[in-house]
Amino acid sequence: MGYLFLALPVHNEAHLAPLVASACTYDLQPLGASVANDSCVGQLGYVENLSSPALRQLQEEGAAVGADVLYAPRFVHLSRPGAIIMDMDMTSVTIEGIDEIARSLGVYEEVAAITSMAMHGKADFATSLTRRVALLQGGSASVLEEVKARMHETPGLNCLLTTLKAHGFKCAIASGGFTQLISVLEHKYQLDLVRANTLEIVDGKFTGKVVGPIIDAKGKAQALADLQARFNIAPEQTIALGDGANDLLMIEAASLGIAYHAKPKVVAQAPHALTYCDLSAVALLLETYAREVKDNA
Repeated sequence: MGYLFLALPVHNEAHLAPLVASACTYDLQPLGASVANDSCVGQLGYVENLSSPALRQLQEEGAAVGADVLYAPRFVHLSRPGAIIMDMDMTSVTIEGIDEIARSLGVYEEVAAITSMAMHGKADFATSLTRRVALLQGGSASVLEEVKARMHETPGLNCLLTTLKAHGFKCAIASGGFTQLISVLEHKYQLDLVRANTLEIVDGKFTGKVVGPIIDAKGKAQALADLQARFNIAPEQTIALGDGANDLLMIEAASLGIAYHAKPKVVAQAPHALTYCDLSAVALLLETYAREVKDNA
């Protein structure tokens, strides 16, 4: 038994009803009417028994029309204390921070090639970060302000975080990127925990090193564990989102772990994936689930 959520961007709304009808052939029982926000439309339903082949079939049908299909025995409930932890680059914001720093310093091609390898899981993250940061050596740290100026939030981020904070959820970012860039979101959203790397700067220039241990996949998973422990959050009330291979441990450790517009390896291994909708779809899912499903915890 479990709950199925079908979600599409609003411009694909016409495909929702046929997809729901297809899901009903697997005995989907819709819970309430279809729902929508400014960016997404969706339908929550209950399924007594959905086999793995049936779920794959629905996901393939969804992919054909640009729809995301999420299925779980239960989803995180907004009526209880909870927490979300997110990756920064390409999840919370629309850039890869280190690549943009490199762009400003004239070493973009070299750095971006290594970043791509790491994010697709084809290179050890810590080793790749060390190599990339070394290429920044001697560059002016003033470029950080340039990068901040062209750093934009991922669509739906504000909707998701403001919704969760309104319900008392703790919000965090765990990133292989840099605290100097995350500070923008940390201050805006009053984040409860930030775990990231810090670029070493001496006399206004990058030294080519980071300060302290590198935050890699294990560091991100540990950040989730620390967030839970610090605020006494039940494991079943945790959410994690990320797009890169170094997010997988964190995603797999959360109750609702979502690969967000992620690399193929991450989509293949993550429990859930959002490929077509923006982050507001997560808020839409959780609000609908809280309204339609009684919390029996």
